[in-house]
Amino acid sequence: MAWWNCILVVDDDLDLLRAYKEALELDGHEVVLARNGFQALRLLKEGLRPALILLDLMMPGMNAWSFRLRQLDDPALASIPVIVLYSQDAGTRAMNALGVKCLLEKPVDLGVLLGTVAAYVRPPGDSAHPHP
Repeated sequence: MAWWNCILVVDDDLDLLRAYKEALELDGHEVVLARNGFQALRLLKEGLRPALILLDLMMPGMNAWSFRLRQLDDPALASIPVIVLYSQDAGTRAMNALGVKCLLEKPVDLGVLLGTVAAYVRPPGDSAHPHP
C-alpha cells in the first residue's frame, strides 16, 4: 500500500465507511478506514502518512475537535490536510476552530467529494500533481 498517497477515512458509521471506500477506490484511490479517532491516531502513530484525511465531525469517544487537537499537537502529523464531513450545523465558530482545509455537509454529493479529494490526492499512475 502506498502509505503516502492514500486517503484515511474516519467515520463511526460502517455503511458510510464502505460507501466512501467504494467510491474512492472506483476513482482510483487507495483507502484506509478507521472507525473512530482513536483508531485513526493509532494508524498515524504506526507510520501511516495519508495524503488526505476525511474526518467525520461527530463520533463517540473522540470527535473531530479532539482528533484535530492531537493531530496538530504532533509535528509529524500536523501538515496532513483534513476534510471534515458533517451532518449537523455545529456553528460557524466551532467549525472554523477545526482549522481544516474544507467542510462537506452530509450526505455528500459524490461528484463534490471526488472533486474535492482530487485537489489533494492523485490516483496512482496519474502524472498530474495535486495542488493543496
